[in-house]
Amino acid sequence: MRRNLRLALAALTLAATVLATPAPAAAQSVVDFGASYTADALSAVRGSSDPGTDFVGRADAWMDFHGPAAGLDALTAHVDLIAVHGPDFTGRRVGAYQTVSSLEADTLPHVYEAWAQWKPSSFVSAKAGLVDLNAEFDIQNTGALFVNSSFGIAPDISQSGLNGPSIFPMTSAALVLRLQHGRKVLALGAFDALAGARHDPRQLAVRFPGTTGALLIAEARMPVRSWLLQFGGWHYTTRFDALDPARPPAISRGAYGMLEGAVTRKVSAWIRLGIADARANPIAAYAGGGAVATLGTWRIGIAAAHARLGQTARRTLLAPDRARRAETVIELTAQRPLARWLAIQPDLQYVIHPGWAPGARDTLVAGLRFSLALPIS
Repeated sequence: MRRNLRLALAALTLAATVLATPAPAAAQSVVDFGASYTADALSAVRGSSDPGTDFVGRADAWMDFHGPAAGLDALTAHVDLIAVHGPDFTGRRVGAYQTVSSLEADTLPHVYEAWAQWKPSSFVSAKAGLVDLNAEFDIQNTGALFVNSSFGIAPDISQSGLNGPSIFPMTSAALVLRLQHGRKVLALGAFDALAGARHDPRQLAVRFPGTTGALLIAEARMPVRSWLLQFGGWHYTTRFDALDPARPPAISRGAYGMLEGAVTRKVSAWIRLGIADARANPIAAYAGGGAVATLGTWRIGIAAAHARLGQTARRTLLAPDRARRAETVIELTAQRPLARWLAIQPDLQYVIHPGWAPGARDTLVAGLRFSLALPIS
């Protein structure tokens, strides 16, 4: 009996030792797969000339190649396929220029990103392929919580180009070089000027960067105490039709700056300013920013986006004696994870002077976002 008791105690001790000993880290797989689906239920509850509720969503499936696991220490690659569904909620029910949901788009299922990155050291890396410009430049980390598209990439940049720059929902071929020393970063990019096919911007087209002209962009990042200062500029090598038909083709270019960081241990904030050439772009100036607080399992944020028309746009696109100078969006949002793979996010947006249109009523939009992320391997 005592011998059996001693054996039992020894077995329990051994089991406890095994369970308490950390397992060796699993070797990284060569290829990982993942998928995500994000959806917004949006309702124009006050002020809309066409009140109602719509549902928009985006599904992604991706594959990541890890070179180090295959003996290629400097190489990684990524492929992302997307499909988008839902109506034009912002255009139909709000009439705003700044898209209420960052998921709204008119596109067909396609390869969204497909790039390879070479990183021989911590100082330098180079990326080539179909690249989302907003994954490399003008990244508003704190603003990523919010639903309105202006807090993903600001409208002074997103308005540019014939079909927008190389951002959601359509990317173009690009070359991106990044130099980094600690928190100091210099990023340089050359993107094909036209995202999507010439005959149908909803369809993917792969061209060498510069085939239809180039979008050149540069950004520098540097620490300012616990904050991060970013500033950059962008320029198209081709000219575009001027907003004023009496004027010759105009250059599309602009610049931006952003300051972002922690206010307290649980609160982060940012402010961003941007300008664009008013001869080719409706929005001549933009100011945005906000703050996000972590309260228990909730992340709660408030932000504002102010898009200001240039004089040329006011003179040619709208009646100058009645046109509004600026469209402003104020957003209040809160996000909570329900599981590792699921989060919910109630949201309110108040759009002031939507579309700069004279007589347009301010509109209140209520929404609920669901975000699912499923690592497949």
